[in-house]
Amino acid sequence: MITETDMTTCSQNQTAPVHVLFAGDRPVSDELAEQLNQNGYLWDRVSSSDFNACIHSRNILGTVIFDAEAITADTATTFHELFRQLDQKDISIILYNGGDFIPLDDLPLASKIDSVDYAPLWARIESNVKFYKRLQSDPAKKDAHPCQFSLNEDTAKQLEMAGHVQRNFLPARLPHAGNIRWATMFRPAEWVSGDIYDIARLDEDHIGFYLADAVGHSMPAALLTMFLKQAAVMRQTINDEYTIFKPSEVVTTLNLRMSEQELAGCLFATCFYGLLNIKTLQLDYARAGHPYPVLVRDNQLVQLQSRGGLLGVFPEADFEQKSIQLQPGDKLFVFSDGIEPMIGDSDGNGRFRFNKSFSELCRLPIEPMIEALSDRAKAYHFKPGEIDDVTAVAMEIL
Repeated sequence: MITETDMTTCSQNQTAPVHVLFAGDRPVSDELAEQLNQNGYLWDRVSSSDFNACIHSRNILGTVIFDAEAITADTATTFHELFRQLDQKDISIILYNGGDFIPLDDLPLASKIDSVDYAPLWARIESNVKFYKRLQSDPAKKDAHPCQFSLNEDTAKQLEMAGHVQRNFLPARLPHAGNIRWATMFRPAEWVSGDIYDIARLDEDHIGFYLADAVGHSMPAALLTMFLKQAAVMRQTINDEYTIFKPSEVVTTLNLRMSEQELAGCLFATCFYGLLNIKTLQLDYARAGHPYPVLVRDNQLVQLQSRGGLLGVFPEADFEQKSIQLQPGDKLFVFSDGIEPMIGDSDGNGRFRFNKSFSELCRLPIEPMIEALSDRAKAYHFKPGEIDDVTAVAMEIL
């Protein structure tokens, strides 16, 4: 539900500092307002027309979320200069609903987001506010890796060990079968990851696989991945009989188990689950709030869309199951949202468009493709609002 949060201008409240400033005419959702309040974040909302006066009189202690629909070609230069001033003060800017007129090349702390859905926006706000606080404690740390702040040697050692333990939950071997090849990429943003995946041979005819992404990263998200690993049941064996669950059943059960836990701290997750018949090459799949996977066929990239919201929000949520007939030469690319800045962005209508370099990578065989993408992820300079775990599961039919 959307709440019509009262518009507060700086002329009415000039002295109150804020951690988060919303700029634009759209209301702030009840979920987001509640989460900001529960975490002790001071926040306010101003109109786009009051933005200039506000940022020169208001003490902003974190991040600005700006509705870029108000920016036109004629006003882009003015707003770009305002954003540059904020950037110089270590204040991150999150642009949503467009922003095509604003280049980010000289705005290291600015980022764009496709929508203002609660979970991804909250994760980015939290990251930006914490980043600001760290910079104020030691400005020399501006270019350092986020997980290097304020950690003593013992804590860092324990986190490093936790990362090794988490990797042990990933499949040790990929279940290549006949003309089916797999490749994966797993690059945590810090020592541990909020992503988890599995690929398992369920019987002679079927392989089940999933990629799940806990909202956020670092230790809380990593702990949730261990729960997801145990709760994602692909097959059940009783005596000499076994049942292979449909994708919609796997995702629905996962959602129910998360909802039953009533996890504190608003921990949610996304997931894509696929069930492949290796003889007929039929792929059944379902998703829960996860980025649409990509089917590469004849060098064309097609998103496999299906309905399904975040895991752990509504116990009665429904997850649509779909099927597609794969054929020799097809590739399937499943990824967590941390990889999106590297492979494309959204157009003015909110549709995700893949960039040319990623499209060219998709022409490679699956293993060189993922290896090249992993090299790019290693070298890619993520902005503070974009920092996230980068994980992918890919398959090719030879």
